[in-house]
Amino acid sequence: MAVDRRVLGFAAASGRVGFVLLSGGDVELLGMSRKASIGPGEASGYAAQRIEELRPDVIVTEKEVASSKKGKTTRTVIAAITAVADLADVVNLEVVRGRMHATRFDEARELAERYPAMQPYLPKVRKPWEAEPKALIYFEAIALIESALGKQSAGPTA
Repeated sequence: MAVDRRVLGFAAASGRVGFVLLSGGDVELLGMSRKASIGPGEASGYAAQRIEELRPDVIVTEKEVASSKKGKTTRTVIAAITAVADLADVVNLEVVRGRMHATRFDEARELAERYPAMQPYLPKVRKPWEAEPKALIYFEAIALIESALGKQSAGPTA
């Protein structure tokens, strides 16, 4: 993959939708919306605005699988984002999010090592009674990109 490609990854979880834009293998921009997680209409609008504004070469979304632990609303949000990405005049890659780490916090730490701009967003491991840190959505988006393109394939050494 060319070094100058702009890759936009979308991730959705309960109560939030996030995106990360990689350009030349570096994090250029990231963002999150609570409103976009309400339902398919809000998610579609959010995705369309980001795609229009950021003009990526490649979009990466999560492929819906029956064994997913995500709730019904989150699944409809993912489907809406994917539908918008499919209509965009760019390559849209749907990927199944694999689990290669013991925890999502371990995954986030590893990703933060490869993407230094993500260090400030690296969450502390939570206690079982605490809510999941919202910033994990960024690391999920990067993990989806890496699943689609291969670890570090969008990076400067690619």
